[in-house]
Order: sequence, then structure tokens, then C-alpha cells
Amino acid sequence: LIQMKTGVKRDGTLVAHQSRVLFNSGAYGGFKPAPGVNLGGASKSAGPYKIPHVKLEGVQVYTNTVPGGFMRAPGEPQAVFAAESQMDLVARELGMDPLEFRRKNLIQEGDENPIGTVYTNVKAIETLEAAVTASDYNAPKGPNIGRGIAMGERPVAGGESHAEVTLSEDGSVTVHTSIFEPGTGTYTLLRQIVSEELGIPAEDIRVEVWDTDAVPFDTGVGGSRVTRVAGLAAYQAATEASKELLSVAADLLGWPEEQIQIRGANLVRKDTPETRPWAELLAQLGRPVVARGHVLDPDRSPTSSFTAQVAEVSVDPETGEVTLLRFTTAHDVGKVLNPVDHQGQIDGAVIQGIGYALTEDLNVEEGRVTGPNFGEYKILNIRDIPQLQTVLLETEIGPGPYNSRGIGENPCGPVAPAIANAVADAVGARVKDLPIYAEKVRRALVDG
Repeated sequence: LIQMKTGVKRDGTLVAHQSRVLFNSGAYGGFKPAPGVNLGGASKSAGPYKIPHVKLEGVQVYTNTVPGGFMRAPGEPQAVFAAESQMDLVARELGMDPLEFRRKNLIQEGDENPIGTVYTNVKAIETLEAAVTASDYNAPKGPNIGRGIAMGERPVAGGESHAEVTLSEDGSVTVHTSIFEPGTGTYTLLRQIVSEELGIPAEDIRVEVWDTDAVPFDTGVGGSRVTRVAGLAAYQAATEASKELLSVAADLLGWPEEQIQIRGANLVRKDTPETRPWAELLAQLGRPVVARGHVLDPDRSPTSSFTAQVAEVSVDPETGEVTLLRFTTAHDVGKVLNPVDHQGQIDGAVIQGIGYALTEDLNVEEGRVTGPNFGEYKILNIRDIPQLQTVLLETEIGPGPYNSRGIGENPCGPVAPAIANAVADAVGARVKDLPIYAEKVRRALVDG
């Protein structure tokens, strides 16, 4: 349950906002993020806007239902759905275009966001304009066609992580990490980073996962932090391994260290044609080269990543059926290290958000789930997915290796409100709870 109240001047300037977010967390404290800590998503219930007077509350409630855990931006899709729906309602109450309302109120460089944070390198307006342009937001629309817009922002979380890079006498290269692979390409990314620093093909680098005895602590996956924290640890380890190998080569071969370069399995002199396999040198040395990296940076990134999304829908006013025709997502990002993986994260988050908005519904009565199987819990398949369009505003600013940022959670939050706002734009039906079924749209049309 989310309750909101917003104060605004007649010219559209936001002056006050209050929200109370009650999360149905189900049973058992073990599924809560931490004792006494609320889901962070409640902090997004005022959006990325300049609002001088703000009161935000977030409460987790124990209930006699299935345990409520969290995934992909915990609590943010719910809070952003309410906040961005509210912004559209306020704009239309004032007779303003929702786009102009957002242009007027989005935070800019030097502004405090609603919870008092001042980010650096703020690209909120630029991200919004990129989404508007790519989606043809202002193009003429046919009958019962609507377009809706929604915004979000999320800085990369901090944390602690360890990594180790080993160059062995047999010529093998191993990167050790305490991060497991959740299916997001973590190990591919670590290989890429070590490959970049050592000049060794990524496919020749093995990944081995430490158990809990190998490191004192690791924050783990979550918070879009893996690239920033685990990636930086691997970067540090690879950099140190490269320095030590070059030092060893300079001592054993008598080559000038500044003229030595690693190229695959070989060490080469940049000023002469000379080359030697580095494995031979390590065999001569009688030990591997082992280097560790350790990152301890608990604070969130001072630079946030902004997301602007535009949904285009068709609504049948007779039945209330909603058809998502097109979805555009624009992102303010740092350096993209793996374009395929990066786009996969965006597509996955957007599709998850569409399911949250339109189809997925867990019905519970008296503490029992009434849907007996996934056949009655509609998860999107390929036929349900509309035309997806992504726009990236790539910069050289980010807290991760090579100025990278996380992307896994940013695209999920604004999806549902963009769709809800598009439905309201199409037929004037405002649906305030999800998913947006045809019956709810039809009821909203009848009730006015």
C-alpha cells in the first residue's frame, strides 16, 4: 500500500511531497534485508525531482502470507510506479503535459534529490530528451493510442570484494573470486578485465571461485555492485600481476622493464624483435606470479544513473484490453565493457517490468496462494514482447573499472508507470494497482 500527497504551484513547480510505503513482507524475519532496515525502494517514492519539502516513510509489515523477499531493485518498482503515476496525475490536474512537468522539475547539477543527496554529473534532462526523441513521443497518434513516460535513477552500491590473479609455470592464467555467477556474465566480465590488463585472450583465462575460508568477507552480488566492486578487485589483481611479471622478466632477461610488453603467451621487447614465453621464465623462477586485489568502498557512487522510458500502447475501449506496441528505454551510462551483456541486462529488466505491469499476479487468500501453478501465473514469452528500443548516453564517468557503472536494476523501475501513464493517455483510464488487466481498465472507464 502506497499513499502520496503532493504540493505544487500553479506553474507546475513541485514544493512538497509526502509518501507512506507499506511493504507486505510476509512471514519470517530471515527474508527481510536486515533487522530494523526497510526496503530501500521507499526512498524512490518522490522520484528524481527537486522538491524542497519531503517526508518519506517506508515500513515492512509482517503478515500471514508467503515470505516476501526481494530481487532486482528491492522495492523500487513499487515505489516508482506510485511516484511516476502521481507525477502524471499532478501534471494533468494542472493541465500541463507530463513531459513538460518533468522537464520543469527534474534535478540538475548541484540540486538535492528528495532524500538530500547531491549527485555529480547529473544527466536527468539529457536522458529524458533522448527517450523522447527516440520514441517519437510528440508524433501524432491514432484513436485509443497512448504514450506514457516515466523516470528513475539509481547509483551503484558500494561494498567489499577480493580477487586474485595467478600466472602459473605451465602458462595457465587463473582469476580467483568470491563472487558466484548469478547468470549476468560476471565471470565473462572478470576474464575481460584480466585480459585487458595482461594482454592475454579472455578465453585462455580460467575462473575459480573461493569458498568462505579464502576471504574474510565479501559483499556479494546485489545492488548493481559486481562490476564496480568485484571488477575493481580483479583489475587491481591483474595490474599487480602484470607489474610483477614485467619485473621478473627484467631481472632474469636483463631487458629494460619499460620496454617489455605481455602479448598472449609471450613477453616481447618493444624496441627489438626479441621475444620469450613468460611460462619459461616462471619455470626458471620456480614459482608462479600471484597478485591480490581488495576493494573496500562501502559508499554508494556519487554519480547516479538515470533512466527515462516511454511506452506506447493501444487500448480497446470496449473491453479494456491493453496492447503494448512499443517500448523505449534511455540510459545514462558509463563505459560499457560488454555491449551484449549490457543490452541483455536492459532487455531482461524491461521484460520483467512489463510482466510486473501487465500479467504477473500472485493471488493470496487467508495466507494461501490460490494460483496452483505457473500456468496461472502469466510470465511473458516471446510473443508478448513488443518492439524494444534502447538508447545509451555513454560517458567516461563511473565508479567501476574503466569508468563503468552497473545496469542490472536501473531499467526495471519505470516500466510499469510508463505503461500505466500510456493507458491513461490513450483512453483516460487511470489504473492504480498492478497488474493492469483489461477488467481494471474497463472498470476505470466505467467509473470515470
